[in-house]
Amino acid sequence: MYVQGKCYKCGGFLAVDDTQDASICPFCNKAFIVQKAINSFNGAVAHGIAAKKTSYNYDSDFIVERSVLIRYNGFTKSEIRIPDGISVIGEAAFQGMNNIESVFIPEGVELISEGAFSGCKNLQSIEISEGVETVDIDAFNGCVSLKEIKFPDSIKNIEAGALAGCTSLEIINIPQNTELLPWRIFEGCTSLKCINIPKKVKTIEDFAFAECTGLESISFECMHSEYDPSAGLKRIGMNAFKNCTDLSSINIPETVEYIGNQAFRGCSKLKKLIIPKSVKAIYPYAFADCTELEQVTFAGETELYKGSNPYKYGKNPATFYNCPKLLNVTYSKLQKHYWAFPAYIKSQEPINIENGRCRYCGGEFRGLFDKVCSVCKAHKDY
Repeated sequence: MYVQGKCYKCGGFLAVDDTQDASICPFCNKAFIVQKAINSFNGAVAHGIAAKKTSYNYDSDFIVERSVLIRYNGFTKSEIRIPDGISVIGEAAFQGMNNIESVFIPEGVELISEGAFSGCKNLQSIEISEGVETVDIDAFNGCVSLKEIKFPDSIKNIEAGALAGCTSLEIINIPQNTELLPWRIFEGCTSLKCINIPKKVKTIEDFAFAECTGLESISFECMHSEYDPSAGLKRIGMNAFKNCTDLSSINIPETVEYIGNQAFRGCSKLKKLIIPKSVKAIYPYAFADCTELEQVTFAGETELYKGSNPYKYGKNPATFYNCPKLLNVTYSKLQKHYWAFPAYIKSQEPINIENGRCRYCGGEFRGLFDKVCSVCKAHKDY
C-alpha cells in the first residue's frame, strides 16, 4: 500500500510502499528507510506543511529546488546566512569555497548533506540553529580553520567523517541524544584537547579519534550502569584512539565490553590502566606502542585475542606489543595470555628459571624425560 512520505535526505515528497523496508528516492537517487520517510512526512504535517507554500525570494547566488539548497555560487562573500525556507543543505553545496569565513544556519534546516561544507579552508565559525537532525558524511571534512562548533540538542545523527581533518578544532559538544560516534568522525583533529562522551553513546567506531595528537583527556558521563543498564559505552572500535600521543590517562567505563584492534595503539603517554571486569574481550595490538605504560590491572577475566590472520597481525600480535616499561601486571589469567605482555614476561624469566618453571610463560613442565610446558608447550631448554 502506498502512503505519503518525505525523503529525509533531500526533502522531496514522494509516495512510498509501506510493505517495504527501504527504497530509492527518485529525486536524490539515494536509498532511504521507508518507515523513517513516513515519519518524516508526518512530522512535516505536524509542524504545518502549509508553510511549504510560503513564497521565498532567494538571492540569485543560491540555487534552490523544492526547499533544497543545491549550490551556492557567491564566490566573493565571506559571511553567509542560509535563507529561510531551506530544509536541506544539499550535497557539496559549499564544497571547497575558500572565501567563506562564517555561516549561519537558521531554524527550518533539518539536514546538512554529505560534503556540504567540506574543504572550506577559511571557514572559522558556524552557528547551527535548533531543528537540524542530521549532519551527513564528511559535512565539514577538511575545514582546517574551524575552531569551535556547537551542535543543537535536536541533532540525532552525526555521520562518518563529519569533522575529520578539522585541524584547528578546539571546542566541540557531542549532542546528548547521540548513540553512535561513527567512523572517522574526528580523525585528525589535532587541536582537540578534551572530549566529553554523553551517557547515551554506546559505540565509538573505528578511527573515530585516530591521530588526534593533541587530545589530553576523555570524560564519560556514564562510568557504570548500576542504575541504568542500557546507558553507557559498550564498544571501543578498531583504531578508535590510535596515535593520540598526548593522552596521558583514561578511565575506561565499567560499561565497556569490547576494545578493538589497535584501539589505543601509539598512545605513548599512557602510564597506568585499569581494565574493568565488564570488558569481555580485547583484540590484537589494542595497547601496542604505548611506550610509557608501566602498570596494567585487570579487574576481571578479560579474554585477549591474537587474531586469526597472521598476515594482518604478524607473528607477535601481543596486546601490549612494544610496551618496554610494562613490568607491573595484575591479571588472574596471566599464564594463559603470557604472549600479550612481552616486556613483563621477559622481566620474569630469571624468576621462572630459578623456580624451575617455563622461562617463557611461567608454566609448569610435564614429562619426566621430555619436559614440555603445560601452558605454552615449549620444551625445557635450561
